[in-house]
Amino acid sequence: MSAQTIYFKLVEAGMSPVGACAMLGNMQAESALRSNNVQDGYGYTDEGYTAKVDAGQLNFIDSIGYGLCQWTYGPRKLKLLQFARSRGVSVGDEAMQVDFCVQELRSEYPKLWLYLCDCKGVEEATDRICAEYERP
Repeated sequence: MSAQTIYFKLVEAGMSPVGACAMLGNMQAESALRSNNVQDGYGYTDEGYTAKVDAGQLNFIDSIGYGLCQWTYGPRKLKLLQFARSRGVSVGDEAMQVDFCVQELRSEYPKLWLYLCDCKGVEEATDRICAEYERP
């Protein structure tokens, strides 16, 4: 999936062009737009970690950042895994992760979602994504 495809998927879901650019920029910074990206420093390759999670050979509910948005917090990673399984796809599936991001924003971060659907300034949007969604 290209940056352009992700952008159009976010806009189609309801984000303003600025909101979609801000989220896309966040994904680029977090994972280089690699949906199977596993946080460095834990001894896993992206492919190996993803394959083990998909096969049920590795506990995904750990504190290792993963995916386009580098989901790290256990309950959020569990929801990502359940979402992937409900669709019958790999936890590393790019389209599924974009859909999950949108679903998560709508249900868990509704104020941020509404803001991203109407925002005009990319700097404020990226700041809010970092502070409210990524929560480093």
